[in-house]
Amino acid sequence: MALFLTGAATFSACSDYLDVSSELANNLTIDQVFENASYARRWHANIFNCIIEYSRNASSAGDFPNGQNCGNPWSAISGEMVCNFARTTMVSGYTPSSASYHRWATQYRYIRQALIFLDRVHPIGASSGSTMLPEEDVLRMKDEAKFLIAYAYFTLLELYGPVPLVTEIADPEDENIDYPRAPMDEIINHIDGLLAEVINGSLPITIKTGAGYTTNEMVRPTKVAAYALRAKLWVYAASKLFNGGFAESLAITNRDGTRLFPDYSAEKWQTARIRLEEFLDYAHLQGHKLHEEFYASGPNIGLLDPHESVYQVFQKYNDEIIWATAYNDYSNPNNQERRSNPVDVYASPTNFANIGVSQETVDAFFMNNGLSIYDPGSGYREDGFTTVNNPCNVANRADADIFNMYANREPRFYASVGYNGKSWHIHATNPNYLQWFGRGKPSGIAGGENWPRAGYLMYKFKHRRIAQGTTSITVNGTAYPVYTSWSRPSIIFRLADFYLYYAEVLNEIDPSNPLIIEYIDRVRARAGIPTYVDLADAGTKTGVIGNKDAQFKAIVQERHVEFLGEGQRWFDMRRWMICEPTAANQLKNGGVDGDMTQISGMFMNGFDNVSIQVGSEWTQTRPLGSPDSFYNRTSLENRRWSKEYYWYPVPQNEINKSRGHLLVQNPLWPAVLE
Repeated sequence: MALFLTGAATFSACSDYLDVSSELANNLTIDQVFENASYARRWHANIFNCIIEYSRNASSAGDFPNGQNCGNPWSAISGEMVCNFARTTMVSGYTPSSASYHRWATQYRYIRQALIFLDRVHPIGASSGSTMLPEEDVLRMKDEAKFLIAYAYFTLLELYGPVPLVTEIADPEDENIDYPRAPMDEIINHIDGLLAEVINGSLPITIKTGAGYTTNEMVRPTKVAAYALRAKLWVYAASKLFNGGFAESLAITNRDGTRLFPDYSAEKWQTARIRLEEFLDYAHLQGHKLHEEFYASGPNIGLLDPHESVYQVFQKYNDEIIWATAYNDYSNPNNQERRSNPVDVYASPTNFANIGVSQETVDAFFMNNGLSIYDPGSGYREDGFTTVNNPCNVANRADADIFNMYANREPRFYASVGYNGKSWHIHATNPNYLQWFGRGKPSGIAGGENWPRAGYLMYKFKHRRIAQGTTSITVNGTAYPVYTSWSRPSIIFRLADFYLYYAEVLNEIDPSNPLIIEYIDRVRARAGIPTYVDLADAGTKTGVIGNKDAQFKAIVQERHVEFLGEGQRWFDMRRWMICEPTAANQLKNGGVDGDMTQISGMFMNGFDNVSIQVGSEWTQTRPLGSPDSFYNRTSLENRRWSKEYYWYPVPQNEINKSRGHLLVQNPLWPAVLE
């Protein structure tokens, strides 16, 4: 790898790399930075800002940190969630000039910073301490920098496909810098090579220490995280979009005729299998497994408690987590935790209540008998109301007047979705607080953009002992501690993800392999629903096991509900190439749940079926079937879809900066120099 840097002059951009004031940075040279252990560590720590924070589901999701696009707009613009900011993006569409949420400049900045670190860092002293940087620390930090370079390139690859491969430190002020895009396979092999180096290097195996974890190091990569990223890389490399399945991409070349997108290669599926098995064997050896909770008392003592299992996986560092950060924020009203609360759940501070889920996502969740709502015999109904126990409520409250659509659904549904009439988990002054989104209700339509347009709120990730204005609550004679915030891990990689990747890869290689259903069923069993083996044995649902198309459909639906809000779906639908508005891509027609053009919800201007008080008058609301009933499926957005959307466009400003016209655009996007 060639590394170049000119001179030892004052490095005027040190504030960008050190997170220090510009006054301080302007007085430092690059040599001075790396002769000081504290500054060298700061330089290294700043590289971690390349990590995409998928827990940042909010209206400002793209702007993190400091205007850099390392947040998660993808859950909303994929259609699994409903947020106001996504409406313009997908209804109006975007161009290379107007597209938001670019990673290009951000990630290359951190790649450059990591390359400078690798070139300049050296031991300072031989012992530990704030003024020392011993060789052992340097070796680990170098491998972390290599890992983060690999990770940054992967995040570019998954969004743009082939990108320039920069292996030298160039002066960013040099207007003559111009890099062509490297072929896809060259990028993949470069990432793979970096990860092979760090797997054989100085990273710790895991942050697990006996029965616990060194959680103050959770963001620092480990060998098990490197194995995971390497496996995910090859799953993507083998997938249709990356592997010759997008015909229009095959003609894209650099100016010198170099092809950027490869023809199909069956060998990549075999490589993906090898990489996944390497990761799974290594992770299992280190004690990683799906997180499970068990009943501590009652008639089910010792048995799996699926409601607690699917909840607690996100609330504490556990054996399922492969790599995570500590990002979460209960204090900022612009962030996920507050924007997914009903607007009236607490009198103060104000909530915005505009992070919801789509009707398509609600429909994707299974029934508690393991069947899809479209399967014969599922028991799914939309014809009335019933009482539903809310397992998320601290007292397991029985909620009355719940639409049958929300009855008898799987544990992940209740852990993920705030629906009409659902009781809140805990409330300082009103233990009977309910979420009502219909017309005239306090958590319904509010001013501006501060309301859940689909009639649902995102509930996943919330800690269920959060309440404002108190430290404890007594419910039915039992006292519960209450918190105003909770430090939970923000998960980047978890084991369930790779179980479903493994099933997907095996399904492409040999659909008759019994491990396909075994690994899908591991995820379903933890979620507390019957496995496909159970369903087949009972004769309830047959024709899935051993059927390639049916197994693929099962994987798509499982990933939709399991990873809701985790930033996966945008990239899954694209690598599978299932985004077109066809019957084959619509779950209700027996296809996969991929069509993202139609986003719907309940009718927020309609009345629900409970009497409401308007002033001093009580008014009976409209029954089911009325055009002004809340319980009408309503189109929210007619989204644009064009085939070029499979790859995000190369930013137009980057095309414009390519003085030698070396940087070419992605397939079907206009290739113009503005």
